[in-house]
Amino acid sequence: MTASKRSIFFLFLAACFLPAGRAGAQFYAEESSGPRPGLTVGGRAAYYRPKGADSGDFMQGAQVRYHLTRRWALEGSVDLRKNEFGGTRVDVVPIQFSVLIYLMPHNYRLAPYILGGGGWYYTHAYAPADSSEFRSGTHAGGGVEYLLNKYWSVDGSYRYLWTEDIRSDEPGARNFRDKGFALTAAVNYCF
Repeated sequence: MTASKRSIFFLFLAACFLPAGRAGAQFYAEESSGPRPGLTVGGRAAYYRPKGADSGDFMQGAQVRYHLTRRWALEGSVDLRKNEFGGTRVDVVPIQFSVLIYLMPHNYRLAPYILGGGGWYYTHAYAPADSSEFRSGTHAGGGVEYLLNKYWSVDGSYRYLWTEDIRSDEPGARNFRDKGFALTAAVNYCF
């Protein structure tokens, strides 16, 4: 991970979690705060660290949430991550589906939640021979969402992923454990 990638990621995190400003926070003060039923769409950045990797890496993606009620939401997300396992480059596209349960009453702007779900992980390994496969796995974690106003929110989450190992059928190739954790930060638009 280069210093410029690290700087861009931390600038994105700072922009996501800085207060919206006094005017933005009071613009919709008369309406009820907290998550409300409806659709939200957002872009996100994440840091993923699998147990078997030489290091973690940053990834980017998108998420869509459908709030069934003020307490329950369904989330779909897709990301792109690249890892190095002992000199072998592996690209993974996680497609995850989660159920979110919000823990606070609906009149709070700060809304912690727990989540759990599963997903499919399109995986492409580049050495010693190119190979692609779909793997599956489950995840669980928690996070917090802060509603800036009626239309915008930011959130961050921790997820532990139990994904199938990356296996190679090539002679002499290594198998890699891909279980690990992901930290995400997102900016969402609420419809």
